[in-house]
Amino acid sequence: MSPEERSKVFKALSDPRRVEIVEQLAKGSQCGTALAESLGISVALLSHHWEVLVQAGVLKKERQGQRRVCSLECDRLREAMTMGGAWELSLAGSEPDPPHAKKRTPAKRAARPKVKRAKQPA
Repeated sequence: MSPEERSKVFKALSDPRRVEIVEQLAKGSQCGTALAESLGISVALLSHHWEVLVQAGVLKKERQGQRRVCSLECDRLREAMTMGGAWELSLAGSEPDPPHAKKRTPAKRAARPKVKRAKQPA
């Protein structure tokens, strides 16, 4: 996934209401009316948020008769969250350092020369 595509996913998830929608759909696919009721919002507002999430590739909508059923694109979300495999995010424990992070150990800090700062006039 390119950085631009990943950015779209994160931008779509920057709204708390959209995160709620994703959390609800993580439990299973739902039709728009049921989803709007469970979130306590209008179908029109849900439709607006749906479009943003669909454009980002986070959700997919399918028409089943007169209903629109929405479900998560789990693979796309997973790919965005793993940063394209560059480094994995761990939600349960500590996060590993990104590959470009510099390691600073206490021994390295102690070996650095001390810099004396000039006193500022009062």
